Amino acid sequence: MDEALTIVIGYDGSDAARRALGRVRDLGERASKVLVVAVATDLHSAGLGSPLAGGPIDTQRLLDEALDLLGPPERMAVDVRTAVGDPAVVLVEIARDVAADLLVVGRQGGDFVARTLLGSVAQRAVQQAPCDVLVVA
Repeated sequence: MDEALTIVIGYDGSDAARRALGRVRDLGERASKVLVVAVATDLHSAGLGSPLAGGPIDTQRLLDEALDLLGPPERMAVDVRTAVGDPAVVLVEIARDVAADLLVVGRQGGDFVARTLLGSVAQRAVQQAPCDVLVVA
């Protein structure tokens, strides 16, 4: 039998993130440990100190939604975490901290301004992650 996987998944409520949850759910018993992370993007202008993107989001609502989409945790231990910062940096750090085997992200999130300013979370995660990365379109 294959070894159980520790999986970190970024969830922002986008269609791609919903599909990513479905991929994790489909892994079944191989995904024995799953950590769902909702990151509130925190971008401020240096001169003004005002937010540039990522206004207030309800990370708890996102995590509740993610747990509903994953379904009953019959074969996998599911944990949730919220964070504030650059989503790619946060997800890579968490993947490193928990010694993840797989980081799962959607190809395109919902915040156009943050994506324009920071670039693709998926692309940066692939470049920096300490583990395999699954990018779901």
